[in-house]
Amino acid sequence: MVEAKSTIGLCKNTSIELSALLKLVGFGEMMFLGDTTSPWLLKEHYYKPVKEALAYLGEHKLSKSFNGALCVDEVDLPEFLKHVFWLVRCNGVVFMPHFTNKDFSAMIYICQYGNIHFSTLNKVTDDLFNEVIANTKLIFFDGKKCASYKVPHRVATRT
Repeated sequence: MVEAKSTIGLCKNTSIELSALLKLVGFGEMMFLGDTTSPWLLKEHYYKPVKEALAYLGEHKLSKSFNGALCVDEVDLPEFLKHVFWLVRCNGVVFMPHFTNKDFSAMIYICQYGNIHFSTLNKVTDDLFNEVIANTKLIFFDGKKCASYKVPHRVATRT
């Protein structure tokens, strides 16, 4: 997570910093996957940012029954991440969207608290991640756990 004075600012800053991190580690397009078989557009929602996120997905040709993976290119990633942020933050989807690069060398998700959970899956990606993280405004929790903590991984948080 990054510093922000509001949830809207948190959404914007998280999207910008995560996109920058992914670019620094050389991840181009990202694949977004749900962790259940539930469709992406299953839930109705009345909160404006979530309605906008659901409309955004609908405009990008997702049917009401779509429950597969979405491939998002580097150019569209910051905007897409803003919508994922709101969907997760406000329970706009019934699953946690995880995402990975084309080589499946990292698993990432943004939890409802706006924390970025980043798990590297091999030494090369881990070394690269450690090399570039200092070039972002993200920092790590020191000995603390996020409330959505499930498996050992890194959690980037406030600067």
